[in-house]
Amino acid sequence: MAPRLLAAALLPAFLAGVGCATGPTGRPPVPPASASVQSELGERNVIDAGAEYARQNGILLAQGGEAVRIRPNYWRIRFALPEEGSGKFLELDFDELAQRVTGSRRIDINPTFAPTSSTFQPSDASPATGGSGR
Repeated sequence: MAPRLLAAALLPAFLAGVGCATGPTGRPPVPPASASVQSELGERNVIDAGAEYARQNGILLAQGGEAVRIRPNYWRIRFALPEEGSGKFLELDFDELAQRVTGSRRIDINPTFAPTSSTFQPSDASPATGGSGR
C-alpha cells in the first residue's frame, strides 16, 4: 500500500517536470539568437519604425532605408526620397528605448562643384608657361 501511495504522490511532480523540460509545444527550448542576428532584427525594427514615421507625416520614400547605431539605443536612419538621382534624403534620429523619432531633416548629398574644363590649363605663374611657380 505504501509504494502505491508514494507513486501516486510523485506522479504529478514527475509529469510537471517532463512538461517543463520540453516546453508548451513539446519541443525542447531553443537558445537565444546570436548577437549579430539580434542586431540585424533591431536594425530592421528601427527602419520599419522610421518608415512608419514618414508615412504618418505624409513623406513619400523611394526605397528601404539604412540605419546606423550612433550609440546604445540611438540610431540614425536614412531614406532616399523619390526624385530619381536627386541626392535628396530624409535623415531621422531614433531613440530605441522611447520607440520614437527624436529628430528629422532633409539633406541633399549632391556635390556642388563648379563645372570644370576637360583639358588642363596651367596658370600664368606655372613653370609650364615660363613662370616661376610662385
